[in-house]
Amino acid sequence: MGKGYHYICKQCGNRYAVHIGAGMGYPTEYGEIISDLARGKYGAELQEVFLSTPYAAVDGGKAVFVCPGCGSWERGTDLTLYAPNEPLRIPNKRYGRKTVAEWGYVPFVTRGDLEEDYHVLKRHYHHCGKCGKRMHKASSDELRNLPCPKCGSPNQAESGFFWD
Repeated sequence: MGKGYHYICKQCGNRYAVHIGAGMGYPTEYGEIISDLARGKYGAELQEVFLSTPYAAVDGGKAVFVCPGCGSWERGTDLTLYAPNEPLRIPNKRYGRKTVAEWGYVPFVTRGDLEEDYHVLKRHYHHCGKCGKRMHKASSDELRNLPCPKCGSPNQAESGFFWD
């Protein structure tokens, strides 16, 4: 389940929202992300690390990234790569009617899977589209106070919500 925030800019009246995390379509999205990783869509370095690590996993959730330089923010996919803590146990893990060995790959991982069974292999950093600096994942406080994307005025979330 993902969460999100609604905002109304106090300066210009712009209404905007952000959705983060993963929803019901996550297993399908995850499959597309690992396929893109394997094909090199996200760069040769991530492709090499992903393909050379047995049962590698990717976060794949939606996140907000904030630029420490100019303060702009954007929503994107967290492409941080993970390696299993105990790779020999992964093939026996069941996803639906099949095991990972029968699938031939890990069909998807949850936030709980990453926290319990994996460790960070390669962090992926987003870069600001405005100034080019390396961005960081927004903290809870930053998420509640995202500036207006239209005029840049500081705002607080009007409400929060959970989505599928």
